[in-house]
Amino acid sequence: MKNGPMEIIETHISWILLGNEVYKIKKPVKFSFLDFTTLEKRKFFCEEEVRLNQRMTPDVYLGVSTITKNNDGMGFDGSGKIIEYAVKMKRLDQTKKMDRMLINGEVSPDKVTEIAGIIANFHEKAEVVQEQYGSPKLIGNQIADLNNFREAVEDGCGLGREMDFVLGKSAEFIEKNKETIEKRKKEGKVKDCHGDLHSGNIFFDQGIKIVDCIEFSKDFRCIDVASDIAFLAMDLDAFGKQELSNLFVRTYIEKTGDNGAEKLLNLFKCYRANVRAKIAAIEWMQNKSADSEQRMAKYIKLAEKYATEL
Repeated sequence: MKNGPMEIIETHISWILLGNEVYKIKKPVKFSFLDFTTLEKRKFFCEEEVRLNQRMTPDVYLGVSTITKNNDGMGFDGSGKIIEYAVKMKRLDQTKKMDRMLINGEVSPDKVTEIAGIIANFHEKAEVVQEQYGSPKLIGNQIADLNNFREAVEDGCGLGREMDFVLGKSAEFIEKNKETIEKRKKEGKVKDCHGDLHSGNIFFDQGIKIVDCIEFSKDFRCIDVASDIAFLAMDLDAFGKQELSNLFVRTYIEKTGDNGAEKLLNLFKCYRANVRAKIAAIEWMQNKSADSEQRMAKYIKLAEKYATEL
């Protein structure tokens, strides 16, 4: 690239190029939950990613860049044929990412309290959505989608039966609590949220920066606010920080007055562990790494713990 050397981070759906700025390129992939297979779709979802993330971090999301090619080679925002699009972002300090700081014991209760306040304020302003979003049927389908990766879970970590238990208990709980789920929807608790609210998307860099919300699926982003907070609560549990997890949920409820969120919290924490297991399964299918096997097992077991409490 003409823009100089860059460090590359690869995820199951993106390539992230780290230079003076950050450029995030969407892979031309298709899964049950997203479709980036055409240039037109990747352009649209780059634009959506910028629009949606500017709600929380307008100083981080700078716009959509083109990747062009001419006789001199490829570069960002140059002349020549457009061959790809990328989300352009301000570069944040990777050492200040919350997941790394949790490992190092550098995340204080005060920081967690502040995050809870930011999210409570974001949810208060977020658009209420209706249609099929946040319905018992859609939630059930989203949780059951992990079953499409059962073979990978069994082959990768041998926890297929545990996964079956998680899916079965989740389906039972949803059936028994359909009225509660529908009631929250009628009360306006299903909103255009973040959708991917975990510690890997939070930075303590010149204030708290929450990035990388779900842009590729309204089904995953337009959710009960309890599902949104459950992701970070589950993530803190996964790091062995249950006290911080409880503090986060308690502070959020105090600031919002949403006491009804607690009744569904274990279901949504189970779902969020399910999501992380699914991502690990996809990555295991791509590269068969020991790391992806370990994460699959970790999150299936955590989902099983929540499922036993449903």
